[in-house]
Amino acid sequence: MKAQVKILLGLSIVFLTNMGWAQENAEQKVRDFQLTFITPLGTNGVESKNITNKFSINILAGYSGGLKGAEFGGIANIIKGDMDGAQFAGYANINRGMGRGFQGSGFLNFNQKEFKGAQFAGYANVILSDAKGFQGAGFANVVTGKLKGQQFAGFANVVTDSMKGFQGAGFANYSKGTSLGQLAGFVNFNFGEIKGPQIAGFSNINDGNMKGVQLAGFTNINTNRLQGAQISGFFNYAKKLKGFQLGVFNYIDSLESGATVGIISYVKNGYHKFELSGNESLYGVLSYKTGTRSFYNILAVGASTRNDIIYWGWGYGIGTIIPISSKLDLNLEGTCFQINEDKWDNNHINLLNKVNLSLLINVTDGFSIFVGPTWNVMVSDIDQNSKFVPWHTFNKTYDNDINVKMFPGFNVGMRF
Repeated sequence: MKAQVKILLGLSIVFLTNMGWAQENAEQKVRDFQLTFITPLGTNGVESKNITNKFSINILAGYSGGLKGAEFGGIANIIKGDMDGAQFAGYANINRGMGRGFQGSGFLNFNQKEFKGAQFAGYANVILSDAKGFQGAGFANVVTGKLKGQQFAGFANVVTDSMKGFQGAGFANYSKGTSLGQLAGFVNFNFGEIKGPQIAGFSNINDGNMKGVQLAGFTNINTNRLQGAQISGFFNYAKKLKGFQLGVFNYIDSLESGATVGIISYVKNGYHKFELSGNESLYGVLSYKTGTRSFYNILAVGASTRNDIIYWGWGYGIGTIIPISSKLDLNLEGTCFQINEDKWDNNHINLLNKVNLSLLINVTDGFSIFVGPTWNVMVSDIDQNSKFVPWHTFNKTYDNDINVKMFPGFNVGMRF
């Protein structure tokens, strides 16, 4: 029943909006007051579309030539020309000319030409031209030109050109450039320059230069230059970055300055090195290091054999390089290896945690050697008689049957 009523209202509005009455180009008259049941059943009769009203009341729906004042409609207010004032309707306000002022309706506000002012609608506000002002809707706001102002909607905001303002929506925002930012429950799209934050529950996508912060629950994507920060729960991508990235996975084509922090970070023009090394516990270790010199991730695998037992482990870590001179750097790293003893895998906790402080000697631009001390912490819940730890300075088993051993060591190798 409700759907049938909405269809009937819509058809009535379309009929009134497109009525082909005579004297289409007749001179507009101005009247102080008009009362209409449904056009043409009113005080202006069949001349209504050639009359601009200062105060207008439409019991059901009315069609007029213009408005310079206030208009109230039980269902709809429809204006052929310009609107300057305020409109209130139970269902819809529709203006085919320019608008300036206020529109409030239970369902829809529609303007075919430029609008300056504020719109509030239970469902949607639509402007098929440039706009300046404010839009608030239960479902959606749409501007098919430029907007200078703000948009807030329960579901989505759309500006098909650039805007100077802010968008806030329960689901999504779209624009071709914004000066203050976007806030959405799910996703933000911007295909132009943006100055301000993009904040979304799932994803932010920007295809232009950006000065600000992208904050998303899942992913941030910026396909041009970003001056600011990207923070996400999973993945960040920036073509050019001057700032900071924080996420599980990060990718940058070109890092101008700043840092990227994550489980795996790849910077195309950043720090990428393979390493062969050995230490007191794992005699041979192959590592790959990716990120930037100030912060990089480490993926490693190592092995050793002692007491007729093969020990091997895979590890993950992070590191930073502190420059001393053109040939010398100080290298600080922390890694964690899950150690397997004479088997391919191990269902128990058997973690070798290492902190390395190394002197890095840069032999050439692409080749370095290093040496330095390490501090090791072995955390294990397997057989306490394991012979993996070569020596220890601390040995304690806690109430939860976790054994901790600590011992000093060394690290030596080459990086290329």
